[in-house]
Amino acid sequence: MHGDKRLRVDTNQHVASDIARYAINRLLHIREHGLTKKYRVPGAPIVFIVGVPRSGTTLLYQLMAQHLDVIYITNAVARYWLAPLWALRRGDGQRRFELRSHLGRTEGPNAPHEFGWFWQYHAPMECSHHRIGPELDAFDWESIRQELEAIAGWAGRPLVMKSLLAVNYHIARFAAELSGSLFVNIERDPCFTAQSLLEARRSRYNDDRMWWSIRPRDVDAWIDRDPIEQIAHQIGDVSRHIQQGLALLPSDRFISLRYEKLVANPKREMERVARFAGVAFRHLDALSNAPLGTANRRRLPANDFARIEVALGSEGLIG
Repeated sequence: MHGDKRLRVDTNQHVASDIARYAINRLLHIREHGLTKKYRVPGAPIVFIVGVPRSGTTLLYQLMAQHLDVIYITNAVARYWLAPLWALRRGDGQRRFELRSHLGRTEGPNAPHEFGWFWQYHAPMECSHHRIGPELDAFDWESIRQELEAIAGWAGRPLVMKSLLAVNYHIARFAAELSGSLFVNIERDPCFTAQSLLEARRSRYNDDRMWWSIRPRDVDAWIDRDPIEQIAHQIGDVSRHIQQGLALLPSDRFISLRYEKLVANPKREMERVARFAGVAFRHLDALSNAPLGTANRRRLPANDFARIEVALGSEGLIG
């Protein structure tokens, strides 16, 4: 079942019914238009984090936001999806937040946000997150360019974003539409990624059969399949399209990390990202002492883990 779609519809209806919030955003959007015209720098650097859900993308986003000289969308700013630059300019620029999250949701007003309302407004997607042809052309690319390049232009440093639903399947198009865009790909042992995706379904819906997060184009053909087979296909399809998208780019526009190496030596891996993005470190000592334990531990029964390995093998993800 498209469980996340049902909850998203409920959420969208709730947001739409919040007349005050919507009215504020519409009103501020008028001011935002003037700000984007003033601060936009065509080709400004936008760094997109890509990766399979539950592969360490949120941790990477938090580390980049906290320890690199970049700008990012905070939980507080995300409420102003039609006026993020206006909101950023009113903020205090603080980056204090804990490295905690639940299914991609971070804690605290200064923590990084995926900015889902912005993407749903400018790049709406239903059923599948893999858009092609006219569906992809229908994204409001000009508004996306204006807003993101204006934020980076105002800040004078790269804007980092994590929006797996919008970007994972469309790397080449984002690279073409945003000439200054860069991509940081993170990968994780697929067995533990699959375990985490199954646990996410249970945590979010209390139902293994409810689909969670990004949906391939052929999702309807998999709705009645075994949940572990669904998850293996989800990982395989997203991984393949990320690799295909990155393969179309010059080597200086993307970098790939391993989750396992990131948690084992965050300073070294973030140094790689900093050099790639051309930015300076912040709070290097704190990063050196960051207690990043690995989440790669078997928590499922042995028979479930064995089924995960078989399903991933059928997708060509493990030998």
